[in-house]
Amino acid sequence: MKSILDSSFRYTPSAQTDLRKTFARLRREQRQNDLMRVRAKIAAKVTVLPTKESRGADLRVADIKKQ
Repeated sequence: MKSILDSSFRYTPSAQTDLRKTFARLRREQRQNDLMRVRAKIAAKVTVLPTKESRGADLRVADIKKQ
């Protein structure tokens, strides 16, 4: 939170604020942060295993290199 002593602080009169919009924005930001946190947890737990096709492709490339 900015202090009124901070040079970048700008006072906004209460007549020019819309609390409904402010709280809606804060809720949106919080949902987005929560979603990102959940995705990061899921990504940390997921292990990607090679498919049969990719294993076969690796073997074919290895066979070509031998020739």
